[in-house]
Amino acid sequence: MVAATKATTQTSAVTKRKPVAKKQTVPTKKASVLAREAQAAKKRLLKLRADTKKAIEAAKREVAQATEAARVAARFEKQAAKDKLAAKKAKAAGAKKASGKAAATKVASKRAAAVGKVAATAAPKKAAVKSVTKKRAPAKKAVSTVATPGAST
Repeated sequence: MVAATKATTQTSAVTKRKPVAKKQTVPTKKASVLAREAQAAKKRLLKLRADTKKAIEAAKREVAQATEAARVAARFEKQAAKDKLAAKKAKAAGAKKASGKAAATKVASKRAAAVGKVAATAAPKKAAVKSVTKKRAPAKKAVSTVATPGAST
């Protein structure tokens, strides 16, 4: 057997009572003093609102500056990584070229050494000795002739 459920809302006993009138408290200060205090409180509230608004704007500016600085730093790091990679590639390419040049230089120097040995053995030793011991002759003074006016006819 299915039990029939009836949706009922409970009404609290508190809501059925009549609202109780609030008791009026007797002010301890004069109305003018209380009005002045209310104005001061209102002023403080407005100042707080302005201060919080300024603080929020300052915080927004700081956040914008920080994000821009982070973006610039990321861009700089990315460029530095690219430069480092390019330098590494250039160094590798330079090393490859240098090793090729070194091998070519090595072969050329071996050839030059071989040619030098042959030339050294073929050259007479006396010529080498003469070139070293030969003294330079002192320079002759130039004799200047003065032209006479009657000599040229």
